[in-house]
Amino acid sequence: MSIWGINIKKYGLFMMDTSVFLLSLYFALSIRLLELVSARYFLSHIPTFLIIYIVFIVGMYIMGMYEVLQIGSRLKKIKSLTYVTFAAGLFGTTFFYLFHNDYTPKTVLAIQLALLLTFSFLLRLLSDSQNKNKIKLAIIGGGKYKEELEKTVKENPSFEIENSVQGLIEDFDRYSEKNIIDIIKSKHLNILVLDLSDTKIIKLLPSIYDMSKAGIKIMDISLFYEFIFKKAMLSSISYNWFFKEVKVDTKIYELIKRIIDLILCLPVLVVWAILHPWVWWTIKKGDGKEVYSVQERVGRYNKKIYIKKYRTMTFTDAGVWHDNSENKITEVGAFLRKTRIDELPQVFAVLRGDLSFIGPRTDNTNLWKNLETQIENYNLRYSVTPGLSGWAQVNMDYQPRTVEDTRERFRYDLYYVKNRSVILDIIIILKTIKTVLGREGS
Repeated sequence: MSIWGINIKKYGLFMMDTSVFLLSLYFALSIRLLELVSARYFLSHIPTFLIIYIVFIVGMYIMGMYEVLQIGSRLKKIKSLTYVTFAAGLFGTTFFYLFHNDYTPKTVLAIQLALLLTFSFLLRLLSDSQNKNKIKLAIIGGGKYKEELEKTVKENPSFEIENSVQGLIEDFDRYSEKNIIDIIKSKHLNILVLDLSDTKIIKLLPSIYDMSKAGIKIMDISLFYEFIFKKAMLSSISYNWFFKEVKVDTKIYELIKRIIDLILCLPVLVVWAILHPWVWWTIKKGDGKEVYSVQERVGRYNKKIYIKKYRTMTFTDAGVWHDNSENKITEVGAFLRKTRIDELPQVFAVLRGDLSFIGPRTDNTNLWKNLETQIENYNLRYSVTPGLSGWAQVNMDYQPRTVEDTRERFRYDLYYVKNRSVILDIIIILKTIKTVLGREGS
């Protein structure tokens, strides 16, 4: 299997789920009527069930069921399929009763969901069992990043690592250039991952280029690292990287994103208006102190901005990482954090354009001053507008509390800076829904 083959399999899984949905609907209608229904009768039901199909496909995506390289047990897949099917059923039942009073096919829906869950799981088992063509690859150079990649790749059944070429560059002086190339060719690799910043590897590039003509995919280790982990490799990051890799002229994207932000603000403002009187009364009743916590934060291009959140602690800690027994989460604050209600007032910062719904998480200014001295090129994350949710938030399952944690978040932020697009923003929105419903993430 090649990298192209992975993308083909993703589309294959999507088409398989579409077919399974339609097949389960056909059999559900037939079981309900105790006879095979006609094509015309079946097609007449598709518009009615279309909204459930959309919920099912979106649910499969945000649960990671189209991640071909995802490492997961069969039990995890069963749980994910069950959650998605239950959500589709709950949504479908609600939809039918609210908008289809003349026809509420609850029996057909129940049969279809049972068949859908069964067929989906069986077909995924079949797909996994037929995945015998592994991607054969070798990683040469890269130091600690090579070790991190090898560990993850070895755990993934889609890959097979060729270990015999790992020491070729380390023992460069023992081999001639021809011998090194002949050894690599003899391994029949699909992918050869190289550290293109290594001077020894640079000397081999003309010969390696000839190898690429034979169909071997040659990848720089930083790009392969991004492909596997969906985050940047910090050793490759510099201002040179920014000007070469990051799109600067993004006026159309920025305009579309701003329009999306304003549209999303409308329902959030409605929710805020409904909940605000209750939140205000509850916080005041708790300790009588101020309702809002006004925080000085860092905006795009290091501009100073101010945001409001509902106060959830006894006092504001200004972003300093330390354990303070006096500053505790209040009783109502715990609920507001758990439900994310405390973040609703930030919608006004989105309206002003200081924040976006999607982007790297902003820092308190005191914390930012500390981090920019300890993490090289840290200001690159502020080349885009900070957001309420971002690529790091939907991929990390903890809130950064140390410099090393923040360095890990920075890797995800840089991936977003480089690859930002309307499609990626939509993906983050969908994953944020999963994070909020699962009360996970950072």
